[in-house]
Amino acid sequence: MEQQITIKELRKNLKMWGRFWRSKETIQGFATTSINERSDQTFSNRNHSENIFVPHMIEALTHKMSQLRPECIRALRARYIHEAPLKEAAILLGFESKRSAEFWLVKAEREMLSQM
Repeated sequence: MEQQITIKELRKNLKMWGRFWRSKETIQGFATTSINERSDQTFSNRNHSENIFVPHMIEALTHKMSQLRPECIRALRARYIHEAPLKEAAILLGFESKRSAEFWLVKAEREMLSQM
């Protein structure tokens, strides 16, 4: 019999998920390859998204999120990926207010708990 995950554990996992994807979305600054290397065909596939190693737990959470409503996904992104306060992140991602984002966030977390 599987043990039910708690909301505290889910939020901890979502924070790890958010930190992982935030680190992949940020621009790293200067190029990591020289001009000569960029022209070489052997390095052409180096920076493609399919070459990113995604840990199993992160991949499992991402898969569960893909089954949620779009509003729930945006709320999770606003809370766990964006470094701005929820009010600013909510407006950035198209919510009318912080309260609207909080509603969808709670709904998303509860739906994810029921899936686990």
